[in-house]
Amino acid sequence: MILAALAGAAGADAATDAPVARAHVGYGADHPLVQSGWRAFAERLKQEQAGPAVDLFLNGPPPDDPAAIENLGRGDYAFGAAALPAFAQAFPYSALISELGLAGGDNELAAAAAATEILALDCPGCRGAFAAKRIVFLGGYSAARYVLLSRARANSPAAFRGLAALTPGGAWDRIIARLGGVVKEEYADAGDLFAKGEIGAAITTPMELSNPDVWAHVRHALAAPLGAYRGGGAFLASAGYWRSLSPAARRAVLNAVADGVVGAVWGFQNMADASLRAAAAHGLTIDAPTPELMEAIRAAVAADVALVAATAPERFGIVDAPAFLERFLLLYEKFAVLLSEARDVTAAANVLRQEIFDRIDVARYGLEFGQ
Repeated sequence: MILAALAGAAGADAATDAPVARAHVGYGADHPLVQSGWRAFAERLKQEQAGPAVDLFLNGPPPDDPAAIENLGRGDYAFGAAALPAFAQAFPYSALISELGLAGGDNELAAAAAATEILALDCPGCRGAFAAKRIVFLGGYSAARYVLLSRARANSPAAFRGLAALTPGGAWDRIIARLGGVVKEEYADAGDLFAKGEIGAAITTPMELSNPDVWAHVRHALAAPLGAYRGGGAFLASAGYWRSLSPAARRAVLNAVADGVVGAVWGFQNMADASLRAAAAHGLTIDAPTPELMEAIRAAVAADVALVAATAPERFGIVDAPAFLERFLLLYEKFAVLLSEARDVTAAANVLRQEIFDRIDVARYGLEFGQ
């Protein structure tokens, strides 16, 4: 299926040095990565004289399916997207970033920018891992910030003690445990678990409120710094296709990826914010955490970050995990400051271009490992 709004994004009359490229992603047309991320990528690519024309197809493999990597690496198409943390053995640093979903703060564009810079510029091992699968990493993303949806108000440390909760797993399991809650270890549909009385809360995105079974039981949403899914590859290229492009065309693609990363992250958050507003208009109470809970969350996150750094060599085979983690947090802080004045996609994308994409050597990037 071709998403007509993006098909032939650069136009047949664009100045290109390659035929129309195919991008296949395993998301629906209303998914923020498509609706906002790839759309922004396409709109910017139209402005790039050297940019290749791109047709986007929405029939790609699911992002956590190995075929999302294999098909792209084989050169079945030029561009794709994948849930990189799902392939921890192949992409251990991306898996590590996903374990840092609570680290730094709740500025998810800063987190996506930090992840993109560290994977593209600061980590030869990361580039080698992508090269081994014959793909080129272009840009990451962070999804919508998580909230705690609950039957009863849960905005204090006392409310978390004994609270049975469903989480996305990983760091969020550990945070609930550190706050005194009980983790629902076997994943199931949140609506079913609420209906059966097996949970009193769920850490999830606000979009889960569209599930009638969740809405029937949830009365409160806690807006606390509960992190987000990080580490995904929103924009990936086939190494063979990337090599076929001229340096000018590669530069044009990277310029467009900056817009795409911003569009994707803000698209996720805009959808989440709209979901919360709609739910609040129909009776959902949005709670702020008490100062005591904020302090407890910060302490739990700090302890978890230290645990991730200490266990990464065994879990992911990453011996330089503490340095990688420290670099990620420094980059997060940098982008949180630089993006604080950005009010639109253009301004935010300019920050990403200046700090990341303009620094990528298009004569070498993605070609260093002899693909």
